[in-house]
Amino acid sequence: MAFDPGGNSFATIVNGVDPTIKPAVKAVEDAVSYPVLTEEVGYPPSPLAKPSSGMATSGAGAGITSLGQVATKAVSDVLGWKVKPDDAKGFVGALTQSFTLTEVEGHIESKWTPRTYAVQTDLAGGISGAQASIYSRAKGAVDQSLPLLDGLYKLNPEAADEDVAALKAVAASQFSELVKELGFIPPRISRVNQYFNLLLGSNAFPVTPPPIPNQPLTLSDPDQIDGTLGTLRDELGLNFTTQDFVNSVEDEQNLSNFRILSDYATSLAQSWVNNLGFFGLGTATPFFGTQLVLLSRQLSVVSESVDEVRFTLDSVFLGPAERQTMQVSFKTGDPALFLEDLLAWIQSFASEEGPRLIQDGGKFGVENTFLPVAQQLNRLVGGARDPNPANAVLPRGFHTVRVQRALEELGDELKELVNLATPIQHIVTPEPDFGLPFAVTSVDPGSVSLGSLPANKKTIDVRIRGGGFQATPTLTITPSISFRGPYFRSDSLLVATLDLSGASPGRLDVTVTNRDGTSAKLAGGFTVTP
Repeated sequence: MAFDPGGNSFATIVNGVDPTIKPAVKAVEDAVSYPVLTEEVGYPPSPLAKPSSGMATSGAGAGITSLGQVATKAVSDVLGWKVKPDDAKGFVGALTQSFTLTEVEGHIESKWTPRTYAVQTDLAGGISGAQASIYSRAKGAVDQSLPLLDGLYKLNPEAADEDVAALKAVAASQFSELVKELGFIPPRISRVNQYFNLLLGSNAFPVTPPPIPNQPLTLSDPDQIDGTLGTLRDELGLNFTTQDFVNSVEDEQNLSNFRILSDYATSLAQSWVNNLGFFGLGTATPFFGTQLVLLSRQLSVVSESVDEVRFTLDSVFLGPAERQTMQVSFKTGDPALFLEDLLAWIQSFASEEGPRLIQDGGKFGVENTFLPVAQQLNRLVGGARDPNPANAVLPRGFHTVRVQRALEELGDELKELVNLATPIQHIVTPEPDFGLPFAVTSVDPGSVSLGSLPANKKTIDVRIRGGGFQATPTLTITPSISFRGPYFRSDSLLVATLDLSGASPGRLDVTVTNRDGTSAKLAGGFTVTP
């Protein structure tokens, strides 16, 4: 029982008896036992962020840091590449893709090719498959559409020039932004749907509910679409069905140009809907090149998460030396590991081993090596987290909320890495077997006369022919006689030495049995005569 300053009594709970109070008590204890987490985060500032006057006078260090961030952002924008200080190969790859060098009259000229997306090139990922197809179509369509759009003129004498110019500018912007979004990896489905909806209207391309893959558009008639193009059509007087402003061949060509422009937009929208099943973060059939970009991003996130775990461990006085002696046990039954060894393994896999497996092994390497390792690391991190009675002997700092939360986030990032790698599959097709089926076809010689053999040597070498013989087969001759062998020469030839000293005239069955237990028999394959 406790009393407030006014003398009123109220109930209290001592030592955290209430289970709902214990987590709060533990969090308070951790907060007063360990330093508060404070660190200057090294991410580039927002493009809209403006340095304050205080930052301008905070010393030369701040100026250098700001200049470095500006330079990093400039390199990233020009090359379309996420800067990594230790990735010389990725830098060269981005540089090669962003600039084209040509020799002109004895000197080299460079042409910059802007990229509408920023990716890491260390895994050689990029736009491929369905996205490459629709992106190529979109670029071609827009290259053809913008001149047509710019050349449209009003047939309706009441149309205001300011309104026509504004509608043209809006339509051109929507076309351009649509192409940029289709070049983003992966394209944001909601944004692409929105731009098609803005261009064509809800009657042709509704966004609620979203379009269903491989379904036809609800409307594609240039005289009936809404959206920006429909508004532009009505403003210019180019509706062939309801407006009759055409008075010459040139006017009809102007109307035709609008219909061509509309058809470009609707056909591109239909292609997008037809390929919609290949997009989306959870698609079961991703294209390898596009998925590599996502894997590269996620590997970077995993590496950052390891650094965050180390940072939180440092904050509870579990430094690098102590982490090398902390033996962590796993609920999954895996052999125990030192904590720092586990973290180093994960970071090495994310920054070196994983990318190398993808580059060298392709889809087969992802499915058969990359994915199993990622699954094991995810299992180990999950098995190391609390509650785990086997780790009760570890320092108390390991069990703090901040460390456990960092481990949980690391496990979540590894799980996402597994999810991205799981759909990538490749079956190595075995070489076709052109060999003959397993059979015994003949024995050479096929017969022998006992009288023709020397009295002191009743043996004969025979060649057993057929197909599908395996090395070290067994030979059975019925009725039974003595022999040596068989000796494997090829998958179609065996050699044996028959001892006919005790044989009786008659026909003998020859049976060959391979190592896998299969047998082939040639009835009456060898004949003994008097």
